[in-house]
Amino acid sequence: MNTMPDFAARLEVLERVIADPPHVHPDAPNGSAWRTSRRCYEFLAGAVTPGARTLETGAGLSTILFAAWGCVHTAVVPIPEEATVLQEYCKTRGINTEHLSFDLRGSEQALPEHYGDGPLDLVMLDGAHAFPLPIIDWFYGAGRLRSGGIAVFDDVPLPAVRSFLDGYLELDPRWEHVDGTRKWRAYRRLSEGSLAEHESEQAFFRGPLPSVSQRAVGRVGSMLPKSLRRVVLPQ
Repeated sequence: MNTMPDFAARLEVLERVIADPPHVHPDAPNGSAWRTSRRCYEFLAGAVTPGARTLETGAGLSTILFAAWGCVHTAVVPIPEEATVLQEYCKTRGINTEHLSFDLRGSEQALPEHYGDGPLDLVMLDGAHAFPLPIIDWFYGAGRLRSGGIAVFDDVPLPAVRSFLDGYLELDPRWEHVDGTRKWRAYRRLSEGSLAEHESEQAFFRGPLPSVSQRAVGRVGSMLPKSLRRVVLPQ
């Protein structure tokens, strides 16, 4: 397979890889590779073109696709065996890996060192999902996105991912939710530069939402006379 410039051709590549996946994740339910939804891969196919600068945390089908689509791609994955399997897969199927590179360290170590490597067009955040790693990956990975660049998050139902997206990114007007399902979401960045900033620039951020029980207590309390609120409601 060669790098291909149009969307239809990229979808053809996707079909071939899904039909013949790499055996890169032995613990995956299908015995070959953990994967996101087909719709996410189709979204990626429409979001990149040959020469796009892309980065992902984790590695799998998407790594092969980015290479086959002609992206200048870096996969951050601290498991050398996975990189070896993916490189061999590409070699035996004629996929050009000239612009594919791997950083075999944890993202918390690798991404800060890549921070000055230039702007990115798309980042795929699908590495470690335990708190606070998804936020670290977003800060150092999505922090390199150009204005208009895309950040894709997989495994949204996992607590560390969902709490960050629902509690922060969905509220930030500098990020536009452009696609997704229950499993994954994609956001377009409407700004550029470092994501480090003063709290005064985050007026939209109100912290964690109150729980259902807290909201119920609040509603009941609002109906009580002021003289009883301090007695009944927790302080």
